[in-house]
Amino acid sequence: MTTSPYQPLDILCFGEPMFEFSWVDKDTIRPGIGGDVSNTAVAAARAGAKAGMLTHLGQDNFADHILQLYADEGIDATRVTQSDTGPTGLYFIEYGPDGHRFSYRRAGSAACHIGPDDLTAEMFENIGVLHISGITQAISLSSRAATVRAAELARAAGARVSFDTNLRLNLWSADEARSALTEILPLVDIVFPSIEDAEALFGTGSINAICDRFHAEGADLVVLTLGEKGAVVADATGRVNISPVPATLVDATGAGDTFDGAFLAKYSRTSDAVAAAQFACAAASLSVENVGAATSIPTLNAIQTRRA
Repeated sequence: MTTSPYQPLDILCFGEPMFEFSWVDKDTIRPGIGGDVSNTAVAAARAGAKAGMLTHLGQDNFADHILQLYADEGIDATRVTQSDTGPTGLYFIEYGPDGHRFSYRRAGSAACHIGPDDLTAEMFENIGVLHISGITQAISLSSRAATVRAAELARAAGARVSFDTNLRLNLWSADEARSALTEILPLVDIVFPSIEDAEALFGTGSINAICDRFHAEGADLVVLTLGEKGAVVADATGRVNISPVPATLVDATGAGDTFDGAFLAKYSRTSDAVAAAQFACAAASLSVENVGAATSIPTLNAIQTRRA
């Protein structure tokens, strides 16, 4: 009998981790680690879930730091491959009076080269949720195809699939993103759109219309984030407004990813979407009060304290 090299997980995140340079003031650039689904894995782990990552990294020191973060956070990295097909992706954050600006160096990265043939059914056995995003679809055509294949394999293995729209118009157009949505949403159980993404994708700010659209496309559970106005949880039985948790905004980098990870951690334990969204709002409120992606993600104790 062959023993699988992969550990059982509550949440497996598939996408691109990136090394971060954050220009926090005139003379200080602080290194860090980001990437949307990587942030979600960190958030889920800090919120008490057993999380893992599926990705390709380069053969470089940036990858070494990312792998060290995963080891420190208890994030399973047995599905992470260091590849010589490209480097680890990088991004730079600059802060100013009008908010923060991002500059990316990810074209041709190792993660961009992932394709369906790099995935095996065994990778998706004994996981509760596969988490993917629109960014994973957008970084390359092969990654877009691999995203669909990952969802198919996860579903076949009995796992749920969650998806964050994470629309990035510097990677592709809204039309391309809508086309990719029609591919992935029939395979999605839980979708996390932001109100800004939904408006850009569907041309409406109506919460009811947005939820109806995602349900019609195939998603069972819609968790629509509204920024400082909280969130809406919608399923076949109805819609519930989730009140925001007050916060002092410093940096919103990774707040949505933190929300996703905290939600999935709580939902994996309770199957209660409303309680999970309330928990996730508290986690996101803590995230925006600090600078950086992974550095701003709160622990379970901090979330529970804010909830109390």
